[in-house]
Amino acid sequence: MPTITVDPSDFQELLGFAMDEAALGTHLDLVKGEFKGRDEAGQWRVELNDTNRPDLWSAEGIARQLRAARGRRRDYPFFRGEPCGEIRVEPGLEAIRPCVAAFVVRGVRVTERSLAQLIQTQEKLAENFGRKRKDVAIGVYNLAKIRFPVSYRAVDPRAHAYVPLGFEEPMPLAEILTRHPKGIQYGDVLAGHARVPYLTDAGGLTLSMPPIINSRELGEVQPGDSELFVEATGTDLAKVLLALDILACDLADRGGRVQRVRTVFPAATPFGREVDAPRDLDLGLSIPLTEFGRLLGVPVTPVEVDNVLERYGCEVHVEGQSVRVVLPPYRADYLHPVDVVEDFAIARGYETFEPRMPRDFTAGRADPVSLLEDKTRDAMIGLGYEEIISNILTSRTELRTHMQREAPPLVEVANVMNENFAALRDSLLPCLLRVEARSGTATYPHRLFEAGEVAWFDPQAPHGSRTRLLLGALVVHREASLSEAHADLDFLAQQLGGEVSLREEEHPSFLPGRSARVLLADRPIGWLGELHPGVLERWQIGVPAAAFELELEPLL
Repeated sequence: MPTITVDPSDFQELLGFAMDEAALGTHLDLVKGEFKGRDEAGQWRVELNDTNRPDLWSAEGIARQLRAARGRRRDYPFFRGEPCGEIRVEPGLEAIRPCVAAFVVRGVRVTERSLAQLIQTQEKLAENFGRKRKDVAIGVYNLAKIRFPVSYRAVDPRAHAYVPLGFEEPMPLAEILTRHPKGIQYGDVLAGHARVPYLTDAGGLTLSMPPIINSRELGEVQPGDSELFVEATGTDLAKVLLALDILACDLADRGGRVQRVRTVFPAATPFGREVDAPRDLDLGLSIPLTEFGRLLGVPVTPVEVDNVLERYGCEVHVEGQSVRVVLPPYRADYLHPVDVVEDFAIARGYETFEPRMPRDFTAGRADPVSLLEDKTRDAMIGLGYEEIISNILTSRTELRTHMQREAPPLVEVANVMNENFAALRDSLLPCLLRVEARSGTATYPHRLFEAGEVAWFDPQAPHGSRTRLLLGALVVHREASLSEAHADLDFLAQQLGGEVSLREEEHPSFLPGRSARVLLADRPIGWLGELHPGVLERWQIGVPAAAFELELEPLL
C-alpha cells in the first residue's frame, strides 16, 4: 500500500482550516488512510489502504477529499477549455510507446514544499499506477523555455543526444540507457526496440526520452518557477489521461491556472484522433436504490444518497428508483455497484449505522472441501514435501511467459495498479517455481507443494470465471524425474480414496514426451511431467525438476 509524506503546514494551507494530528487520524477514514506518525524531518506519514484511488496519493488529493466532506467541493473549469498548444505524434511509435498527452499550468507558486509534493505524486503514479513506468510515466518541465508544437517521435538512439538530469555533458540516447541511473533502472521498458521515444519542441530542444529521463535544459523544475508543462506517455491512453487529470487538479488546488494541450495522433484512438488533456472521462454507474438497503441493512432515500455522495465529490442523478453516480474527473475506480455503496457508507460514516446482533443460530461444521484439503496436506507432508502459501494475485509474465504458455485467457484485474498483482493465477506451478528460484543455496532435494484456489477464465460463468481448488507439487534435485513425481501422485491418490491413470499428452511447460494428463475415471483433472529446460532457464533454476498439479474437488 502506498505511504506518502505530508508537510503539516502545507497540508493545512491546502485544507483551508487547521487540523492537528489527532483530528487527522479520525478524518483519514474518509480516504481509507492511517496516520503513521512523523518521520525524522517532522513530516506526517500517511498510509493509503486503497490502491484503486491514485488521486489520493498526494497531500492535495487527501485535502481535496476532506474539503469535499465539509461541503467545500470545487469545480475545475479547465476540463471544458480550449487547447493552448499542440503535440504532434509521428508514425512509428505504435509498438513502442504510442500514447502521449499533456497540459500547461500558469501562475502556480512552485516552492520547496510544493515541488517535493509534486515529485512525490509523480513518482507514486509512475511506479504504482503506471506499473514502473510501463503503462504511464510523467514529465514536468519549465514551460517558459518550450515552443509549441511539441513533437513526439521514434528515433535511432545512436543518432541523438542531450544533457540528461543529473549530468553536465550531452549523452547519446543509447548511452543514457546503459549509463544513466534512470536508464539502468527503467531501460527494460524500451528493451527489444531499435528505436526509442523522443520529445522535442518546435525549436529542436529536447524535453526527454520517455519514460527514462528529462533533459536538464527544459526538464529541471526549480522553486520560483511559475509556468509548467506536464506530459505523460505510456501504452494505455485512458491511464495516461487519468494521471494527467489527477495532476491537473492537484496543481489547480495550489492556485495554478490549467490550460489544455491537444495531441494529434497519426491514427484514431479510442478517444479520437485529436485528444485534448486534461479530459473528463465521464465515468459512472447506475444502481437501484434497493441495492443500498440490501447491502447496508437500512433503507435510504434518493435525497440522502444525493446529499452524502455529493459531499464525497460525486454527481448524483435520480432516475426513478435508481440513481446514476458520476465520478469526479480525477477518479476511475467504479467497477461494480458495491463500489458506489461503499463510497456512500464511508461518506456517511460507519458509526452512523446501528450495530445489530445476528438473529439466526446455526451450528458450524467443517466444509467437506476443507477437510479434503487438510487430508491432502497431511499426505504431502508425510511424503516429505514442505508447504508454501502464496498470493492468488500474481503477474502475467510469471503465468504465461515464464511457463511458455499463451492460452487460455487469464482473469485479469481491470484497473491494475501493480504489474506484480495484475492477474489471478490459473495454476500453482508458477508460485512453486517462484519459491524454488529463491532457494538455490538450500541443500537438495527440494520438495514443495501448495493447496489453494485458482481462477479459470470462463465467459459462460456468472462472473466470467470459475474458482477451483488445486494441488501443486514440485520435486527439484539433480535426478528429479517423471517416475518420482508419478510415484508420489499415486500414493496421494490412494490416501484420498481415488485411483488415477495417465494419458500421454504434450504441455508447453513440460519436456516433449515427458508429460501426461492425470485422469480420474477418464476425466482429466491435472498434469504430470518434467519441467522444460526453457521454463527452468526463465526461472533461473539450474537443476532438473518434475511436477504434478491436479484438481482436488473431483476426489471428493
